[in-house]
Amino acid sequence: MRFVVIADTHANPSDDGELSPFASHRQTNSRLEHAIREVNRLKPDFVVHVGDMVHPVPDAKRYPDAVAAFREAMAALHAPLHVVAGNHDSGDKHADYVPAGVVNPHHLELYQSHFGEYFYAFEHEGCLQVVLHTSLINSGLPAEAEQRRWVEETLAQSQHRRRFLFIHYPPFIAEPDEPGHYDNIDQPGRDWLVELIRRHNFDAVFTGHVHNFFCHRIGNTPVYLLPSTGFVRADYAEVLAAPQPASHENGRNDIAKLAILCVDVKEDRIVPQLLRLYPDTGLDEPVPLHRQAPQRDWPALAPAAGWLHLLGLDLRHDWTRVHHIPFSSMLDEFQRKAARNDYPVMALWELGIRHLRVPLQDLQSAAARERLELLAHHGCRFRVFVFGVPDACAQALLQRHRHLLSGLEVVLPLPMTSAARHTLAEIKQELRLPLTLSRFWNAAATNREDRQVKLLVDHGFTPAAFNDYDPALADVLEVADTLVFRVPQASDVVSEMQACFDAATQLRKRAQVHVRLADDSPALARNDEWWNLRRVLLAAAAAASNPEHEVFLDTLNDVDRGYFPRVGLVDSLYNPRRSGSALRTLHGLLCEEGACSSPPRWLRHDEGDVVSIARARGTLHLFLPKQELEPWQLPLPPDLQAEQIRATFHLIHGH
Repeated sequence: MRFVVIADTHANPSDDGELSPFASHRQTNSRLEHAIREVNRLKPDFVVHVGDMVHPVPDAKRYPDAVAAFREAMAALHAPLHVVAGNHDSGDKHADYVPAGVVNPHHLELYQSHFGEYFYAFEHEGCLQVVLHTSLINSGLPAEAEQRRWVEETLAQSQHRRRFLFIHYPPFIAEPDEPGHYDNIDQPGRDWLVELIRRHNFDAVFTGHVHNFFCHRIGNTPVYLLPSTGFVRADYAEVLAAPQPASHENGRNDIAKLAILCVDVKEDRIVPQLLRLYPDTGLDEPVPLHRQAPQRDWPALAPAAGWLHLLGLDLRHDWTRVHHIPFSSMLDEFQRKAARNDYPVMALWELGIRHLRVPLQDLQSAAARERLELLAHHGCRFRVFVFGVPDACAQALLQRHRHLLSGLEVVLPLPMTSAARHTLAEIKQELRLPLTLSRFWNAAATNREDRQVKLLVDHGFTPAAFNDYDPALADVLEVADTLVFRVPQASDVVSEMQACFDAATQLRKRAQVHVRLADDSPALARNDEWWNLRRVLLAAAAAASNPEHEVFLDTLNDVDRGYFPRVGLVDSLYNPRRSGSALRTLHGLLCEEGACSSPPRWLRHDEGDVVSIARARGTLHLFLPKQELEPWQLPLPPDLQAEQIRATFHLIHGH
């Protein structure tokens, strides 16, 4: 089955915006209408709204008008709607520090008169969906005890194969033992809910309230904290290491972060996909879904697991750190609250990329391992790299967590010692995972004429390195399963990648090709988005042509400071760049239309490249001109109609 989850629409009684000082708030109703159009396109079996349907709180005079506006918008929905009571719908949780009126019997009666029951369950396709009212938790109201008794009995009697939980307040944002604040559930109710989730092993929990994307796990259950359809909670913009443009209202109007969640329930897994809404842009092209997702028995992937199943990304930035949000005088004035930046996770799911490259230190940190486990639950695996032969502690760590790994990459100066060769052979045998070797090199050269000193450190082989016999390389070939090759920025990406693949094949090894998106100089910025888009898609197509090898792009997100600045697939706010949007769309198209029936075919000419990709239902032609062109300027094959090309071009070229 398929269902869609939406959150925090905050419908207004009118569009005059009198209930908020923010200009973006006047657009929540139109953005809700836009979200409903997107939901209808997905054709779900049902929709669940996880709370804050309306903006006025129950005590407000215009609360009934807002409910009427919400009802009017939802009348356009083609699927059955189920709703969860949010704090704006029926009152805040019971705590001295909340800014609005708390839930009470009058608010509960008002909610029931407009929306129906506030805790209940429903079935669909043998799955049980459970809805709870989290404002009741810790309230001491009779309804709290009634809800607790009901849910315990319902779950104890349930024989359903799949169970999902829908709530408004999340139990916690970053850590289960974090202090109570405006955005989580206080103790002791939090422990009760966490234990309920852990004991009954839900397939997933969906929450709202925070207007941002976060995710974590309780036991084996993934918990998704969903973005809003209307506006972003600006306090959490503090987790992003980049300034907010003026149009973003200090983070509140960052429209690229407005999204809905589509969930496909399959026989062996659930496939959640966040879909950005991009309201107010006039871009109505549908974004295709990744209908297939990696199986749990990774890395034994079938072709249907995705066209780009061995295209990987370097996670260069720290994507696991906990940030502390300043107390703001808005909602939390008396303490800092903790949160992670989970937008890298959102971007990876969006792209459909599950093959990731991280340093050993990510495995050494308990907090980072929790994030690795979360992504592994969704089919990701990690190529862990380390400089030098791992010591005994590192070897034990790798062995304990080998279920997270697709292999081990070791970077070594050559020639390697006999002791190093012996130890690496032992590690390879014990781990029973592919061993990748890379050659360390540096360039500390001085130009005598202008006295410019270059202190550069990099690694990897070149195809030419194996043309002549080298005893140092013989040791590498004896122990390695896979060899790292570098594709520098200045090279033609397609021909250089093919040379790497050919060299590895001749050596009866696998290639792990690192495609550089940065300039070869640490001082020069590579900020040409069209160049980056073209290079990324060409690398992806070349990877698809050689599925027995692996390809890593050298960054997920922008490097906008430090050395080798360049644009990535997402920017410093973790919103998609053009290259990321195009790659995500192309991947979705290919997964949506069925597995590729043969490797891509190439046509290379002076104006650019045409990649023809045969699918189960027809061929997709990808045009990549060297210069940015309008659709009618493209060199079209005679058997294709211009209208077909124009439609595809705008789909890839837009968001």
